[in-house]
Amino acid sequence: MLRLAVLLTISCAFANGAAALPLWELEGTRNQVRLLGSVHLLRAKDYPLPRALNKAYEDAEIIVMEADLSQQDAMQMQQIVQKLAVDPRGRGLSDLIGAGAYRQVSARMAGINMDISLFQPYEPWFAALQITQLRMLQLGFDMSYGVDMHYTQRAQQDGKRIIGLETVEEQLRLMDSLSSKAQQAFLLQTVEEAQSIESSMDGILRAWRRGDARGLEREMLKGMQDQPDLYRRIIVTRNRDWTRSIRAYANDSQDYLIVVGTLHLVGPDSVLKMLEDAGLPSRQIKR
Repeated sequence: MLRLAVLLTISCAFANGAAALPLWELEGTRNQVRLLGSVHLLRAKDYPLPRALNKAYEDAEIIVMEADLSQQDAMQMQQIVQKLAVDPRGRGLSDLIGAGAYRQVSARMAGINMDISLFQPYEPWFAALQITQLRMLQLGFDMSYGVDMHYTQRAQQDGKRIIGLETVEEQLRLMDSLSSKAQQAFLLQTVEEAQSIESSMDGILRAWRRGDARGLEREMLKGMQDQPDLYRRIIVTRNRDWTRSIRAYANDSQDYLIVVGTLHLVGPDSVLKMLEDAGLPSRQIKR
C-alpha cells in the first residue's frame, strides 16, 4: 500500500524520446476503453502531464476512478475514520502492537522527525497510511497533485460523468479487516521504507514516465511477497472485482478512461492480466 501512495522524486519534465506511456487500451471492444496507471501523489513541478494522457482524458465520455473523489464529504470521511480506524475497545496503538514494536516504530520515526504519539489513537493500518502521507508531505508530494485528483477536478469542470469502482469506505474496510499480525507487519514495513523512500521512489517514477511495465512490476511489487494477506486483500481481491466492472464497460456505447493506481496494472495478478484471461487483451499506447 505504501507503493500505491508514493511514486516520485524526480524534478525533470517527462523524458523526451521515451517509447511508451503508463496507458493501455483494450482491444476487441465496441467502444474505446483505456486504463491509465495513476501516481497518487505528485508535485506542482511534475506538471504538465504528457499530451497523450490528456488526449485520453479528452476522448473519454466517462471517467472511472478507484473511488469517486468528487463525492467525498469531510464530515462523512471523519465519521468513517472514527468508525474504522479507532479500536472499538478503546485500545491505542501501543496496546495493539505491543511495547517492543512500539519502541521500534518510535525510534525509526524519530529518524524522520515524526512523533509516534500523534498516531496513538489509531489502529496500526491507519497509522501506517497516515505516516506515509505525512512523510511524502515532508518531501513535497501531495495528493492534491495526484494524477487521479487532477483528472477528477478536470472532469468536474468539464461536466463529465465520474464513476467510482468502489467507495472510500470500502477501501478502508479492506485495510481494517487485516489481521492484527498483518497490520503490525504493514506498519513496521511502512516505517522502515519511509526512511529511504525519497531515493527508492526515483526508480519507480522513472519507470512510470517511460511506461516501463517490467520496471514498474519489479519496483512496485518489491516486498509485497512478504505480506501475502495484504497483497491478497488490497491487490488481488480488488483487481478481480474491478475486472468484472470493466468488462461491463467494454460492452457500452460510450468511451471510458479508467484511472487506477499503477500497482494494479502490473504483475501476474494485474487487472490487465485478468482482463486478458477474460478475453479482453490490451495494447500499451506509445508516445
